[in-house]
Amino acid sequence: MKTRKMYSENDEGFVLVAALLILLVLTVMGIAVNRNTMTEWRIAMNDRQHKETFYSADAASELAAEILEQSVACLGFSDNGVILKGKKAGKKEEMHVYVEPGSGGFWRNYNDNNVPVPEDDTARDLVFPAVVVGGVYDAGRTNGEFPHPPHPHANIVMRGNTQLTPGSAIQMAAGYEGTAKGLGSGGASLVYDIKVYQKGVNNAVSAVCTKYLHALGSEGNCYY
Repeated sequence: MKTRKMYSENDEGFVLVAALLILLVLTVMGIAVNRNTMTEWRIAMNDRQHKETFYSADAASELAAEILEQSVACLGFSDNGVILKGKKAGKKEEMHVYVEPGSGGFWRNYNDNNVPVPEDDTARDLVFPAVVVGGVYDAGRTNGEFPHPPHPHANIVMRGNTQLTPGSAIQMAAGYEGTAKGLGSGGASLVYDIKVYQKGVNNAVSAVCTKYLHALGSEGNCYY
């Protein structure tokens, strides 16, 4: 009597299933590695953008100190808005500083110790870099207002107080009436708070606040 086997002795189908499982595992691993790589890349790019924004804000604070010295030497700029020309940036002249109307004498602005960081484009003394087209300041392009794309720039405010510089005690003889002691002052200085709010690319922002001291009598030449 012959018996018929109800199953096949051919196991080649198992090899195909195993290959598909291995391929599936490798695909999942590849997707995971790719996602991890993209995440690390985004983190690195965000870190780079924020560092670039911070260094731009720091550079703007250094530039503001130089402009402050020029403003003191010139006894202020015009209150009608002034373009302080800079160097060319590629084919476009965009490395200018613009003194906002009404801020020409910012070196005389009093510091009430409550100076806000100029996050708003309408609450600043200076903006850098300012976009100048045909010798005319373009506020829309500088601020990145619609339809113009966002333009990285720094808003700057400066406020200062006059402070006496400590001197040295001087002994003064008063003849037979005895002696007296006086305090000789070392002069006066203007102490400023310089606050910079940098708007970078992809909504990256950074704020830098510095102190700057100008010794009265040390003004240089006015170049504006």
